[in-house]
This record gives sequence, structure tokens and C-alpha cells, in this order.
Amino acid sequence: MADKTNSESKKSVNGKAKEILFQSMELIMKNLQENMEHLMKPKHFEHTQHFIELVYDGLKNKRKFFLLASGRSAFILQCFATRLVHLGAEVYMVTNLASMPALTKDDLLIVLSGSGTTAIVVSLLKNYVNTIKPYGIITITSHPETIIGRVGDVTIKLKGRTKIDLTDRHDDTALLTPEGTAFEQVAFTYLDAIIAELAIKLGRTNEDLLTKHAQSI
Repeated sequence: MADKTNSESKKSVNGKAKEILFQSMELIMKNLQENMEHLMKPKHFEHTQHFIELVYDGLKNKRKFFLLASGRSAFILQCFATRLVHLGAEVYMVTNLASMPALTKDDLLIVLSGSGTTAIVVSLLKNYVNTIKPYGIITITSHPETIIGRVGDVTIKLKGRTKIDLTDRHDDTALLTPEGTAFEQVAFTYLDAIIAELAIKLGRTNEDLLTKHAQSI
């Protein structure tokens, strides 16, 4: 009898877990769809085109790329960095620990911050921008009105709740995509799509990208 009760209880828990799993995935997909519609609007699409042109110019003219983010956003920007390397770029992730060359007027700086207020990103950005004005600054955020958003020569606004956005405590979607998850998911997809656009503009194939791929043991 006890085994039957435990089995029924486990089925109930697993059923609920499965339901939550797909609710979360559905919410993420809905946010991606909303961002596609948002980015297709002429004003926002123009910003994306400018972003692509700057990065394309950087790749063609062998400019160095400096990428700045923190936390989970840094992992997403690291994925973008990997793909830029596959396209032949010289890329540096900006942290307060890494050894790297100085930013110059010929380089590109790309900043990712959903909230636009992450303290360490703001601090590092101020240091860089106060030192020298690079060839181009691209910022990607949900809050273009912030200091990080305002500093960009090109500012890409992606829709999605971030850690600074207030939510109704009765809103279950806050738990399904906690803190900056919605922004981070769309940022990852958007940046991968930018790489696809650049690869085609450069006439690269998947085989070309594989030749730049790190060989693992």
C-alpha cells in the first residue's frame, strides 16, 4: 500500500515538474518572438544594421574587439567572443583581473548588461571610456536610458525582464524566468544571429568556421 502511495505521489510531482518545465520554455519562446517583432521595427532594425556594419568593418580591418559584461551576461558574451574568433577576430574579455592590451582609437568595445546598471561593468566602462574613445562602442541592454545604454555609439534594446525590474509577487512568470533570464536568453539568440549574418557577409562556410575551432583532446 505504501509503495502504491509513493508511486502515485512521484507521478504527481513529476507531472507538475513537467508542466513547469514546458511553461518556462514557452515563456522564453514567447519572449523571443516578441523581440523578433520589436527588432523588425525600422528604428530598431536600423540599430542592428549599424551594429553589423561596425563588427563587419572591425573584422575586415583587423580591429581588436573588447567585450565587457558581468555574471551570466559575461558567459553569453564569451559565447559571442568564441564565434568572433571563428570569424578571425582578435577578441578580449574585459575584467578587472585579465591581462590585455590597452584599448585604442581603432578598436571596438561591446558591452552587454540587461539592467544597464551592473556596478562592475559601469566602473570598468567608465575607466575605458575616460581613457580613450574607441572606434565604436556597442551596448546591448533592456534599459537604454541608463549610463551603459547612453554611452553606446549604437545601443541595441532587447526586451526582457532584468534584475532591476519590479514584478508582482503573485506573478508566477518571475519564477519561471527568474531575474535576468529572459534578457539573457534573447541576448544569446540575438548575438548568434548576428554571427550568422556576418558569416554570410564575409562569404564564410561552416567548414571555414571549423578551421578556427579549438581542437580538444
